[in-house]
Amino acid sequence: MPRFSPTALLATLDEILPPDARDLCIAFSGGLDSTALLAAAARIAGERPDFVVRAVHIDHQLHPESSRWSEHCAEVGRALDVEVTRVAVTVSARAESGPEAAARKARYDAFRKVLEPGEVLLTAHHADDQLETILLALMRGAGLRGLGAMSPLQRFQPGWLARPLLQFTRAELEEWVAAEGVRWITDPSNENTTFDRNYLRGHVVPGLRERWPAAARSANRTTRHVREASELLDALAAEDITAVAVGQCLSVARLRALAPARRRNVLRFWLRRCGMRAPSTRKLGAMEHDLFAAGVDRVPCVEWDDAQVWRHRGLLHCVPRQAPLDCDAAVRWRIVESVDLPAALGSLRLESGEAGGISAAKLADVLDVRFRHGGETLQPAGDPHHRKLKKLLQAAGVLPWWRDRLPLVYSGGRLVAVGDLWIAEEFAAGAGEAALSLVWENKPAIR
Repeated sequence: MPRFSPTALLATLDEILPPDARDLCIAFSGGLDSTALLAAAARIAGERPDFVVRAVHIDHQLHPESSRWSEHCAEVGRALDVEVTRVAVTVSARAESGPEAAARKARYDAFRKVLEPGEVLLTAHHADDQLETILLALMRGAGLRGLGAMSPLQRFQPGWLARPLLQFTRAELEEWVAAEGVRWITDPSNENTTFDRNYLRGHVVPGLRERWPAAARSANRTTRHVREASELLDALAAEDITAVAVGQCLSVARLRALAPARRRNVLRFWLRRCGMRAPSTRKLGAMEHDLFAAGVDRVPCVEWDDAQVWRHRGLLHCVPRQAPLDCDAAVRWRIVESVDLPAALGSLRLESGEAGGISAAKLADVLDVRFRHGGETLQPAGDPHHRKLKKLLQAAGVLPWWRDRLPLVYSGGRLVAVGDLWIAEEFAAGAGEAALSLVWENKPAIR
C-alpha cells in the first residue's frame, strides 16, 4: 500500500473518478486532513493541466475563532495558488437531530449550492474515519448499507462526491503535511467526547490500533466486501420489485407472497427509490404489521422522518409527510389576483375560459377558500342531483389523504368549486356568458 503523496493521490483519483470529471472542489476546513488533501491536489493541478482545483471553506459560526479559521484557510489558499471560497452557514444549536448532524446537514446543503454541474466535491475522510464510521454503524445496529460506511465515489447533485483518502491513515497524512511545512488548525471541539465520534477516536480506536495496528485498513477492506453484498441485495430487490409494483405503488397481496427477508429487502429498496431514507428495523416491522394487518376498509399510515406510507385499496403509496393544515382557517381570495394555499398545496387563479367554466357575473369580488369538515354536498355542473362530496371524491379516485386538503371555493357562503375537479351547477356559465376557468397551479398528485 503506497504511503500518502501527490502521486498516490493522483493514482486514486484516476481510479475512482469518472473519465470526464476533472474539475475538483476541495471541502477545506483548515484541519490536518483537508490541508493534506488540498496541498496534494494543488501539486497535481500544477503538473496536470486537465485537473482544475478550487476549495470551499464552510464557516459554521459555532466557535468564537471561526472567523480566524476562515482567514487561515484563505492564507493557505494563497500560498498554494488555489482559490478558496468562504461560505457562512447557520446551525441551530437546538436541532432535534443534535448539533453534529445539524452542522453536517448545513455543510452539505451549502456544498450542493456552490458545486458546479459535473464538478467533484473531494472530502478528506481517511481510513481512521472509515473505522469510526463502521463502529458507529455497529452501535446503531445498522444493516449492510450502514456497515458499508463511506464509499469512494457517489452522485452528489449537481456533480459528484469523492473520498480519495480512504486508503490512507491520519498518521500518513500528518507525516506528509509536516514534511511539506504546511500549517493546519485544530478545532477544540474535536476533544469533546460527549460527541460519539470523538469518544470513539479518543477512547476506543487507540486500543484497537494498539492490538491490531492495521485495524483501519482492515475495516476499509471489510466495507468493500459489505458494499458488494449490498449491491447483490439491490439486484435481487430490483428483480422482486418488478413482480410486486403497480405503477409507483406496491401490491400488498404480492408482497405477502414474498419470504419475509425478501419482502423487507424490496420495501427498503422501494423507499430509497422514492427518495426516502429507509426506516429502522423496528419501524419497518411496525410498517409490516400496521399496513398488512389492518382491515380492508381501513387506510393505515406509517410515518417516519419526512415520509409517509399509506395503504389504500391493496396498494402501498409512499409520499412526503404532509405539512400541517388548519382546516378551520379560511383564505380570502380577491379574484383579480392569484391566491397561495396553505400547507404547500399550490395556488389558485382565475383566467378567461370557454363555455362550461364559472360564470364571472355570479362571483363576488372576494371569495373564501376553505377545507372539508364533512357533510358538504355539491350539484356538479351538468348533473341533475346534489351529491355528497365524500361520495364524489371516492368515485373520482381522489386518494383519502388528500380529500380533506382540496381547496373548496365559496362565494357568499355558497360552494362554487372543489379544486379544479367540479363546478357547482348554480355557478356554471351559460351559453354566451363570460366564463372563467379555475387553474390550480403546483397541484399535488391527488389521484
